[in-house]
Formats: sequence, C-alpha cells, structure tokens
Amino acid sequence: MVDKRNQPGYFLFLIRPKRYETDLTDFQGQVIQEILPDTRRRKHSLRLIVNALLYIPKSGCQWRLLPREFPSFPLVYYYFRRWQADGRWARRNQALVRRHRQRAAPSRQPSPSAAVLDAQSIKGSERGVVDKGVDGHKKIQGRKRQLRVGTGGLLLAARVGPAHENDRVGGKAALQNLAQQGVERLHLVLAGAGCDGQPLAQWTRDHCGWRLATAPGLTGVGRFTPVLTRWVVERSISWLQVDRRLSRDYECETSSAEATVFLSSIRHLIRKFKQALNRSKSIS
Repeated sequence: MVDKRNQPGYFLFLIRPKRYETDLTDFQGQVIQEILPDTRRRKHSLRLIVNALLYIPKSGCQWRLLPREFPSFPLVYYYFRRWQADGRWARRNQALVRRHRQRAAPSRQPSPSAAVLDAQSIKGSERGVVDKGVDGHKKIQGRKRQLRVGTGGLLLAARVGPAHENDRVGGKAALQNLAQQGVERLHLVLAGAGCDGQPLAQWTRDHCGWRLATAPGLTGVGRFTPVLTRWVVERSISWLQVDRRLSRDYECETSSAEATVFLSSIRHLIRKFKQALNRSKSIS
C-alpha cells in the first residue's frame, strides 16, 4: 500500500486554502476592486473579506461559525456593519446593476425605464427582536420586505419593516430610496393591489416624477392569472430565497436585514459577470 504522505505535494495540499462556491474568481475580484476602490494596506486582502461576506447569506451560518479559511468573524462583521452604516451595500448593488445592464440589457442603458414593486412577508426568528409584527392576511409573524426590481429582475431598492406595515407606507419609503439612486430613465412603476390608490400615485408623481400603475391582472378577476411583467419580481424573490440567510429573517435590526438582502443580490449579480466572461471565451 502506497503511503500518500511520501508523494510530492501532499503536505502542500493540506495547507492549501479551501475554495467555496461563493469565492470570487480573478475576473470577479477585478470587478469588485473597481467598484470598491480601497488601496490602503491591511493584514487580510479585501477579496478575502468579501469572500467571507458572500459566504454568510448563501450558507446561512452564524457569524461565529465562519470557517477558519476566512478572517476572524469580528473583523468580517466589522466591515459588514461599517458598509451598512454608510449605505455602501446599496451603492455597490447599484453599481453592479448598471454595469450588467450595459453589458446584457437590450437597450445597453445603465438605468431601467420601468420598475416592478412588490412586498414579501417573511417569518422572523424565534427570539424577540424589535420592528416585527403579524401579517393578518398571510398569517405570518415577522417582517415584510419591500422590493423594487427592474424589468430584468435585478434588485434596485429594498426596504424592510414589520409584517403588519401597510404596503403604501413601506412602498413610499422604498420609492424614496430608489429616487435617491438617480435612475434617470425610470418613468413607470408597476405595483400590486396593496399599493393601489390615488394618494400614493399622486405622491410618486409629485416627488419622484414617475407614473405609478397597478400591474395588469392584479385587480381580481375571479381566478389567478399570471402576468409576465408582474412575475418578474416574483422570480427575483425566488432568487433571493435560495440563500439560506434569507429563508427567514434572522437579523435583530431592519437595517441589517436590508444590508443582507443587498449582499445576496450582489452575490447573484457577480455570478453573471463570470458567466459573461465564460461566454465570451467560448465565442472567441
């Protein structure tokens, strides 16, 4: 029987860092470096820290259970909270959306011309946290995610509040966040029946300059009728639900819950750059 310890490279294999599915490739690392210009010297590379942050939503593990291949969890959590406080997660998501649209959108325009608005009630964790409630319609105790996506399904804005919050109240806050991003081509917002009503439509027109319309097929015709434009946001919700961290709301603060949604969106967006690179190689 051959002893593998005598083979060349055996101990090199033991100390080689383990790679995970969420780790960035070299090309993806360049993209992150471009949208996150930070050249100061640090003990751990920025790419390794981003790899650890992308591992959290996909695996759904606790911060203290980060694998040893990553930096210590207090350091990784520090960057998560720091970039959450200054709104950097939303800005990075926006930068990746604009880059991807310039590469793959039919119009090649960085800004979408229409957005779809919808809310998702999600169960909360068992422990007591603030800003949670009960959605009496769906019989869910937890929080509600207000999502704004483009016609391609890419996340544009997100807002997290208690489950009993009215869709018009949460929708107005999410539209404010979307207006601050400077989506210059946006002129139409499709919303569900929960956001129907003249006051919200008038507020959207006066403060954002957009037309708010109820998506077709949602006003109730006695039967369920799926509509392609409307189901773009439902597909986006299913994309986010793949990540275990978003299967329930485990965060103590709503701001952390919003940052986790953006972090999951960034993880899905950065994978599209890898697919685009592989497709260009196969064509050449």
